Parts: sequence; structure tokens; C-alpha cells
Amino acid sequence: MAREEARTAAVFTVAVDQATAGYQLPIDQLVPAAGRAGFPLLEVPAFALAQYRSRHGHTELVRLLDRHRLRVGQLSCGSGTPADLTVPPDRWPDALEAWERSCRLATAVGCPRLSVFVPRTATARASVVAARLGELAAMAGDHGLRVNAELHAPPILEEAARIWQGTDAANAGLLVDVAALALAGLDPVEHIACLPRGAVGWVHVADLTEPASGTGRSARVLPGQGRLPLADALDALAAGGYTGPVAAEVPRAEPYTADTAAHLTRAAAALTSGVLARFFAPGGDR
Repeated sequence: MAREEARTAAVFTVAVDQATAGYQLPIDQLVPAAGRAGFPLLEVPAFALAQYRSRHGHTELVRLLDRHRLRVGQLSCGSGTPADLTVPPDRWPDALEAWERSCRLATAVGCPRLSVFVPRTATARASVVAARLGELAAMAGDHGLRVNAELHAPPILEEAARIWQGTDAANAGLLVDVAALALAGLDPVEHIACLPRGAVGWVHVADLTEPASGTGRSARVLPGQGRLPLADALDALAAGGYTGPVAAEVPRAEPYTADTAAHLTRAAAALTSGVLARFFAPGGDR
């Protein structure tokens, strides 16, 4: 009965990560394409938004988003802005300065969340990741923002619950990437089901055409075109109390050409039609 209730009560907000359109696509092309595809929320790298704002001004950025009825739901701050959570200690002060700039940018554009990254090759201890995430959460909290940690290193992923609990920060969360969990050799459904209630702050979804092989992004395809139990994973998220955005993150191997808009439209349809449609409400949390 509990599982059936989760299946009928789950409502997420459809979103898209810029990787689905390509990081080289300019913001003034990304926003119209994402808006036409029907995405209400956009996840975009902080550096890309900052560059556009610097070149064209804040007013033009706001107008661009408003014109296409799109909001920035999360600024992603990976290995560039700021450095990831596992950089050497001598680089951490620079990362904190970059983080403060990203927090100010998020506030300026009305974005409530930022994310940080732990790469697949990271070897840092879970306690270090938790302490640094807590430090960033404290800074983000001063701006009224939340921070979500995207963990890719398999040993760190296995400690995800303990890392989240170790931050001791109400505005810190975990970014759950369903495909990344499978690529790390974990069972996505089981991993999600074991996370503490309230731990998840953002979700990436893509499918895999073959069993996890460590090939990374090249194995990702649109939801429904692969073998991952995506519906079960979303059910597990709902059962754990998550009701926020689920962002399509389906990078393409081919060059990003005029077909980009069509690819975004297919990504939106993959979430809002077929077996996953029941998880999403039209419009969602704009």
C-alpha cells in the first residue's frame, strides 16, 4: 500500500541541465530552445550565466528569461566555479571566493540553489567532503540559498548519507544523478531508498543503453531508451519525500548544431510522456 501511495502522490518539476544542449551553446540560444521545449526550470553553470550577464547586463538577462518563461532553478558550480569539494587545501580559499561570487549571482537572478561537485576520481575522505560542504552551506545560508552536492566518486557515493548528516546544515542536500549511480556500480533504486528523508535536493536523470561500464557520459541516452529502472528510482525518491525538480541531463556525442532545439524537445517529452509522465505536473514549480 505504501508503495502504491508513493506512485500516485509523486509530483516533480521537470527541468533541464545545460549539458543536454551542450556547454558551448550560448545562453541567448539555450534559453529560447529550452523554453520552446517546455522546460520551466534551467540548470546552468554559474560561469556561463556570469559571462552572459557581464557582456549583456543584468536587465537583458532578466528579460531573456522572462520572455521565454524560464527560471534558473540551480546554478551548477563544478570543477571551474568554484573548484570541486576535493581540491588540495591550498586551492580551497580560492574556491571559497568563487563560491561567494556564485552566491551573489544566484541571489541576483532569483535562483534558490547552487550545486558543487565531487569528481569520479576523487580520493578525499568523506569527513573532508562533509566539512567543506558544511562550510559552503553556511555561506550560502547567509544569502538564503541552498547547496546540493553532486557525488560521483564511488567510495564517496557509498558514504552519501553520512556526508549529508555530517554537514549539520539544514540548507545542504544531495544531488542524486540516477545514471551516475549506475555507472559507479550501485543500484540506483536501493541507493535512493537508503538515503535519509530530506537528504535529496536536486535530481539528474538519464538512461543507459548498456550495463554500467565506466564509460561516463557517452553511455547516456534519453529516458526510456535504455535499461535503467527510472520509474522505480523516481518512486523511491517520492517515497523518501522528495518533491522538487528532476532535470534531464542527456549530453550528446555529436556536435551541437541546429538539432539542439529538437533534442531538448525530445528530452522534455521523454519525461512528460510515456511511463514517466505520471511523475510530473504541467508547469510545476516555476
